[in-house]
Amino acid sequence: MHPNREHPLYYLDAETLLVATYVWVDDELKALVAQGHKLPKKQKHQKATLAELLTLAIFLLLQGQDLAKGYLAAKTTLKPYFPSLPHLSRFYRVLQKAHGLLAH
Repeated sequence: MHPNREHPLYYLDAETLLVATYVWVDDELKALVAQGHKLPKKQKHQKATLAELLTLAIFLLLQGQDLAKGYLAAKTTLKPYFPSLPHLSRFYRVLQKAHGLLAH
């Protein structure tokens, strides 16, 4: 890439970045399942999907936000996109169980 040009992701608005990230994460999870990898079991009473939770984690990291602070803010500001987010500790638990998938 030419050194004077910014990365194209810098020109995306937050909603487009969020949707693009979700589509990518969901496709990757489906591909992993097709390759024989097992996704972590859903937590008891878990309503948000693994794709939604991973999307939110990646989105917050791409935004350069602290995961905990960004997650707590996202519970209110991104509620239309993620209507059933779990408590922060459960969010961490799901991410921890999914860490093996992130290596693929």
